[in-house]
Amino acid sequence: TAKNGPRYRLLSTRSMILSSCCFAIVILGTPRLFSSPTRGKVDNSRGNLVGSPSPQSHRCWLKRALKSGKFKLFSHRSYHDNTQSEQPTCGESISKLKAMGVNHLDLDLVLDEHHENNSQLIVAHPMEFKRESDYYSPCANTGFHEMIQTLKNVYGNDFFISMEPKAAWGKTQKELNDVALTNLPSTILEELLKKIIQHDLHGNCAVIVEINEVQDGHELEKERSLLKKILQSCQLFRGIRLSDDAPLLMGDYDMVMPTIEFHPSHAHNTAGKKVIPQSVLKKSIFWVVDSEADLELSASLHPFGIVSNSPKNVVQIIEGPGW
Repeated sequence: TAKNGPRYRLLSTRSMILSSCCFAIVILGTPRLFSSPTRGKVDNSRGNLVGSPSPQSHRCWLKRALKSGKFKLFSHRSYHDNTQSEQPTCGESISKLKAMGVNHLDLDLVLDEHHENNSQLIVAHPMEFKRESDYYSPCANTGFHEMIQTLKNVYGNDFFISMEPKAAWGKTQKELNDVALTNLPSTILEELLKKIIQHDLHGNCAVIVEINEVQDGHELEKERSLLKKILQSCQLFRGIRLSDDAPLLMGDYDMVMPTIEFHPSHAHNTAGKKVIPQSVLKKSIFWVVDSEADLELSASLHPFGIVSNSPKNVVQIIEGPGW
């Protein structure tokens, strides 16, 4: 855990998953499959894993890890079902997640400073907040207070949320022109700290924050002070895009959240040049994993977990006959 940070709360997870790979172990008599397979080395010249176990053994690992709670499935933007023309309410969607065994959520947070002449912390992706999204999750633009009450009504205290407060962290003109990002980072951190204390989220939360040194000295001092107080209750995660360098060390972070494009075989990772070491992989949560192809890539890396916009689809794939 991070310095002075809480220990990760052990959460109950999924109900029983029928595992076809378990039957394969019995029939084939291959006891090596009972232990986590050794990961292959990365061949940077080809961007592939060399000497890796078969894709089926990776699927078996992921299925067992999800069932045991060692692999975490985070639902991003609550719940969305592409097969339905009408989505459930926020409360109904959270209940559906619980029924699937999903109790980890990844939330974007926006500070609406003009909500009924008051500031309000909103659970929303910036595009949802601006009404520019292609689709909206059932919990889009829900007040933070209401969201936490819904989570507690459904899960009791058996849930975990990673939260990314959106603001003008880089102080770029693009951020300053965006109504969802115009706030100073310290402003949204201050509001978030109040809510964490108000709802007693100690051990149930993480914040996805990386302080940017471009801010002036006074702002940086406020950000660091507020973050230090937040970390008395929450863990510290770091989001990583492919344009960033591959994380080689954890530093002060409890978890890193790289895009799945960091997989050495991903088409966007040219020749597999950006490689995350195994010591960091086990503390990595990859995003956004919605398709079976990306799920296969995730399984081969044996990470801590994944973030998905379509947790229903991911669970159906894992529980399907091919896995």
